[in-house]
This record gives sequence, structure tokens and C-alpha cells, in this order.
Amino acid sequence: MNPIKLLADGINDLWFWTYSIIAGWGLTFTVIVVALVLVVVRTINLQRRVDRLENRLIHAERDYNLSINQLKSK
Repeated sequence: MNPIKLLADGINDLWFWTYSIIAGWGLTFTVIVVALVLVVVRTINLQRRVDRLENRLIHAERDYNLSINQLKSK
């Protein structure tokens, strides 16, 4: 076999390996970023839901206390 051809094939294979590694890291990075964005969006939505429920509870307690105070004053 021709050593120059063997060397050229080896270098070509190294470039394919390099491209594969770069593509793999790029894909992995992209998947991780997408997953983190989804987690952040979900966390924000859950925090808003908790805040709304907390506000409803505060309003319900306030209404209850007002009704109890009105009954006591009669």
C-alpha cells in the first residue's frame, strides 16, 4: 500500500472524527439549553400559579374574618 495514500486516509478519518465530536457536543449543548429553558418556563408558570393560589387564600381568609367580625358586632 502507498504510505502517502495511507497517511491521507488517516488524516481524512481524523477530520471525520473531529467533525463528529464537534457535532456531538453541539447537539448535546443544544439539547441541554432547550431542557433548561423548558425547566425555567415551567418553574415560572408554577410560581405564578402558587402566587395566584396564595392570593386567593389571603382573600378568602380576609372575607372570612370580615364575616366573623360582622357577626360578632351584631
